[in-house]
Amino acid sequence: MARVKGRVGLTMLNWHGNVPAALQVLSVLVDNALRHGRAAANTEAALQACLSITVEQQLLVDVQDFSPRFTNFREVRSGTGEGLLIELVRRRAITDLTWFADPKMQGKTVRAVLTAGAVDL
Repeated sequence: MARVKGRVGLTMLNWHGNVPAALQVLSVLVDNALRHGRAAANTEAALQACLSITVEQQLLVDVQDFSPRFTNFREVRSGTGEGLLIELVRRRAITDLTWFADPKMQGKTVRAVLTAGAVDL
């Protein structure tokens, strides 16, 4: 469902970057949020995802989950280790990756930044 809504969102935003790469990033972030960001108290709550474009025409992919931790963030951001998100960082589909906990420490937002241009997937 994230890919379908993501394609519609990218069309509405008129983003001129690599749409398949952006959809893969969105899909991986949502999948990771479902796998690693679930808290027992929030099993029926919906994950939030947001696509936006900066003035510099960078695509921001924000996915919120219910865990205030990102335990292996340094490895993921540096592209070391295994996993789809790490591979997307390694292949430069994601030009920047950040995360921040919500003010009540009940969840976090993971943000991937994509720059319009060629991406080798």
